[in-house]
Amino acid sequence: MKKYICIVSILFFVYNSGINAQKVINPENKENWELIWSDEFDYLDRNELLLVWEAQNAPNSHILCSRWEENVEVVDGMVRLVNRKENRGGQEWTSGSIWTRRNFKYGYFECRYKYASETGTNNSFWLMTRQNDPEPNQGKRFEIDINEGHYPNEVNTNIHNWSDSSVNSNGKTEHPTSHKSYNYPLKDFSQDFHVFGMEWTENEIVFYLDRMEIRRVKNNFCFSPAPMMLSLAIINWAGEVTDKIDRTFMEIDYVRVYKDKNWTH
Repeated sequence: MKKYICIVSILFFVYNSGINAQKVINPENKENWELIWSDEFDYLDRNELLLVWEAQNAPNSHILCSRWEENVEVVDGMVRLVNRKENRGGQEWTSGSIWTRRNFKYGYFECRYKYASETGTNNSFWLMTRQNDPEPNQGKRFEIDINEGHYPNEVNTNIHNWSDSSVNSNGKTEHPTSHKSYNYPLKDFSQDFHVFGMEWTENEIVFYLDRMEIRRVKNNFCFSPAPMMLSLAIINWAGEVTDKIDRTFMEIDYVRVYKDKNWTH
């Protein structure tokens, strides 16, 4: 019976994750890791938060919502990015997006959060080089999406090369990108908090869900400092967009950055 239960448990994990387990990371092991930056969001209000983070205050041409600092709420040690059905900035929806005032380069990055509880929402934790910075001396302008999560159970990891954009024969701008998506049929990421992480070194980029590796790729061009970003968006490709989205929110518990003590570069 014990053997049978063990086999069922393994099959459950493989089915639920969609991959075979590889590395499990433990950044709280102080022999190997040092916590170098964290935000537990223990702020009195949004004004305190915005001393550490910046917020978007503008419409967007590529998504269905404009994003404003008023859609960023600080509630009981959490940050909520809130969707609202309201016409502002020429768009019918509003939401929230924030990014750190500080840049980061290499380490293990993780964020614990819940998705907004409706389809059509894009719940993201990511890094991207600042648009106003000069072209990097090494590598390219980049974006690493640690997770672009779609309700209820989709995880998306992306690496974008923004330096080598081009216009195709249809007049559409394209750029090199590497994408991998995962579905977890037995999970609802809006009901429980999960930890989305990435280990970023000069050589590799490794993606984690609840500190278990889900994807590993060679780092070919992400060599520059960049801010961390947290954003909620309303988009057609994340599922049906309905009025049920109104007042839903992405809820964030913490963001942490660790340095590998064994890395000598």
